[in-house]
Amino acid sequence: MMTPLDDKSRLPVRDIMCIDCKSFFASTEAIRRGEYPLAAKIAVLSRSESQGGLILAASPDTKRDYGVKLGTRKYEIKPDMDIELVAPHMGDYIKLNYRISKIIQQFTDEQHTYTYSIDELLADFTKSHALFGTNDEIAFKIQEKIFKETGIVTTIGMGPNPLMAKLALDNAAKEKAPWRAYWGYDDVPNTVWKIDNLTDFWSIGTKTAEKLERIGIHSIYDLAHADRKKLQEKFGVLGDALYFHSWGIDYSDLAKRYVPRAENKGYGNGQVLMRDYAVKEDIETVLFEISDQVATRLRKHEVLGEVIGIQVGFSEPNEKGQRGWSAQTKIDPTNATDDFIRAVKYLFEKRWQGEPLRNLSVRVNRISKMNNFQMSLFDDEKHHEANLRLEHTIDQIRNKYGYKSIVRGYSKTKAGTAISRSTLVGGHQA
Repeated sequence: MMTPLDDKSRLPVRDIMCIDCKSFFASTEAIRRGEYPLAAKIAVLSRSESQGGLILAASPDTKRDYGVKLGTRKYEIKPDMDIELVAPHMGDYIKLNYRISKIIQQFTDEQHTYTYSIDELLADFTKSHALFGTNDEIAFKIQEKIFKETGIVTTIGMGPNPLMAKLALDNAAKEKAPWRAYWGYDDVPNTVWKIDNLTDFWSIGTKTAEKLERIGIHSIYDLAHADRKKLQEKFGVLGDALYFHSWGIDYSDLAKRYVPRAENKGYGNGQVLMRDYAVKEDIETVLFEISDQVATRLRKHEVLGEVIGIQVGFSEPNEKGQRGWSAQTKIDPTNATDDFIRAVKYLFEKRWQGEPLRNLSVRVNRISKMNNFQMSLFDDEKHHEANLRLEHTIDQIRNKYGYKSIVRGYSKTKAGTAISRSTLVGGHQA
């Protein structure tokens, strides 16, 4: 029986590395304090004034000894835990990320690097061997240079494509020194198929894993030996991708970036709440603030949105095991804050059943240029123009004097978060 790996000529073969800064935020804070990153006992805590404050990162010893990790809440940290809680400095992390990216680009060019997250980067070194040696030699040189110049310890997964490099990173390189690992096609049965949980596999989230398990697929081995046609019928294009990924095959090219069409582009904002929100007016206050932020972004880019959606996350799963819900509706193309607020209010009050919430987000899709604007027959043209001038004036004042220079009344209530969040970077302390 033929398998996807039998025809070697059809397999993508590059020299890809997935480079991760080990416990990046916590390591940066350890270095700031003159400590070796891998020996420190540090956890980076956002919004320390709240018992619901989130751990953004923890040093390796803290993870191992106390199970503290990303998403742990402040109230879960016990007094007897030997952990130093420190505030985040997002501005410093962004600057250090840039320095590390430039170090990596000394071994390949910018076109063949792709920033996956603030602490992780993919790079193609296929054409770098004449200058810098084998894959392992290049990886070692990168680790040494980054450590000497920044103090950050890096882990590196290597493979013939981005997927295999990422899997090698997450499932082998991060486990022990020298923090490097290579997974190739010949290794698939003893590496990829040995990944215990479906959700430990890159690109498979909780919902996808649940759907796979409902059709009898409980492991990556099961996925690789499933009926490809049935996967296509169940998941569409994603089913085909999952099938080939389970064999370690990924045709992504780092040098060819996906640029979404204008109609597929969307704008959204969201936040994790520092406490349970269970009062309708309080929840709507935050949703209205987020709607205002999204509308401001659309006006800045001189575009309109036609589909608006909200997503909420429960503080605890409900009796059906659901963790939240999402809803959307179509509106006339607009970038007016009040239009978004009305749509968001309608969606929320239609679906909410009183569950305490911890996550809220608003997103606008089906974007079009301003010249596509068409007023409703029921709109007052003079009122519309006056409101548009007012919102642009508010935008200009905020651009010049800061967000807090002019805010809507609901943001001054106890439920409001926009004022306190206006000085944050990426939702965290700068």
